Amino acid sequence: MPVVLLAIAIGTLISSNALSNQLHNDLGEMIADDTQLAKVQTPLISTRRLTNVLAPSLATPELRNTLNELMARAPAIACMSVALTERPMPIYESGTNLRLMPSEASLLATLATAYKELGPDHTFTTSIAALVEPQNGVVNGDIYLVGGGDPLLLTADYLKALPPNSNSLHTPIENLAQQLVDNGLRLVTGAVVGDASHFDDLRYVSTWPESLVQSENIGTLVGLQFDDGWVRFPDQKTTQDDPDLTQENKPAYLSAEDPSFYAAALFDDMLEARDVVIRRSPRSEALPEDEQVFVLGTIQSEPLRKYWQQILENRDVETAEILLKEIGRSATGQGTTQAGLEAVKSIFNELDIDSETQMLGLDGSGLDPANQSACPLFVALLDSSELRPLFSDLLPSMADSEPFQAKLANIADPARVKALSATKGDAAVMMGYIDIGFGQEITFVFMANQPNAQNNITLQELQADIVAYLVGLEGKPSVDDIELLPIHNG
Repeated sequence: MPVVLLAIAIGTLISSNALSNQLHNDLGEMIADDTQLAKVQTPLISTRRLTNVLAPSLATPELRNTLNELMARAPAIACMSVALTERPMPIYESGTNLRLMPSEASLLATLATAYKELGPDHTFTTSIAALVEPQNGVVNGDIYLVGGGDPLLLTADYLKALPPNSNSLHTPIENLAQQLVDNGLRLVTGAVVGDASHFDDLRYVSTWPESLVQSENIGTLVGLQFDDGWVRFPDQKTTQDDPDLTQENKPAYLSAEDPSFYAAALFDDMLEARDVVIRRSPRSEALPEDEQVFVLGTIQSEPLRKYWQQILENRDVETAEILLKEIGRSATGQGTTQAGLEAVKSIFNELDIDSETQMLGLDGSGLDPANQSACPLFVALLDSSELRPLFSDLLPSMADSEPFQAKLANIADPARVKALSATKGDAAVMMGYIDIGFGQEITFVFMANQPNAQNNITLQELQADIVAYLVGLEGKPSVDDIELLPIHNG
């Protein structure tokens, strides 16, 4: 045995020496012909070698199982998408091939398009014009109240009638009347004429069902209107505080048959209250084209960025729908709902968002029950690098939402959840962002349709449970969060 082992050792040594000599010869030849030796690209101790450990992947079996269990409680027509912000692939999807009625989530599509097409500094201009130049405070003819599409031309009486906690952003039309008086206007021999030609003359979205048009939720949608087009509007605070009022005897809203005429009549009253004499009765008519026009006064709205906040806080249907018409007018020259919808699709295509197969939009507010959208569309919308600044500022903290307060009571800093949450009629939606640490955010979308639901309490509880689980996820450090320093003495 010792002899055998010695023979093996000698043979191994000889083979090793031969191999070493061959390697040296090969290296010599490589160096001789200037061939560069391959270098190790990643040091042995490097954060690159920790990528699999540190990369922020949350797509674990535990996450999938938990979200599957939650979605099992959802109606049959429901979808959910969860993604790490600005990552190409979602970490969870369910029902993403379905198109659902998106309800108030449609507001986000309208706001995103307004952000891109009109910009945050866009304003609406309402003006007073005449075809003759005033002389010594007298206009010998008509004055035209020319609407510029401002949806928030609200009178002081209407503001008093709004619900107590509503956002009261508005353009004070009385200031325009006072401006004319301050500029010396004393007499108009003609009439105050309302011009609503900025948009088409459709008072409502053409696809809305009659039951929706006849409801008390919708004002009118034309280029010149005061007080959302309402002629009569009950005082919300008074009706809420009166215990004797029932659904049957509650004061009813009444919309104007001709909103621009009604606006002209109200403006006539404002001028006369300031001692301006107006000889003829108000009417509605477009300012003649191709004639010299003298502008007597103008009033600008607040910038559009403030309108976005008002729309979300009040879920303001009229303002959203008029904004869609303004988008259409800016994009195509046609102030119509259809032109606005075409602009939405065009903007989405520019952002590489698939609106052709994932969206059927019929209005700008989501009221039309035939609207359809898929969850991945809203994930792409919220996750767009161009739109994230808009939605990050606009979406409210869910810590202030009653259905979620109890669920998030034990969560540190619940304000890191920012989302739109709405449950109305047959539809429930919830979508937004969750800060999970290490500079990472989750983008999530949940939508459900529950036809003929008696109440939405079960859906609200499910939404709260989904948020409570997602907010408990923790981000993982990326390699950029780790820095290995060289070892040195002293």
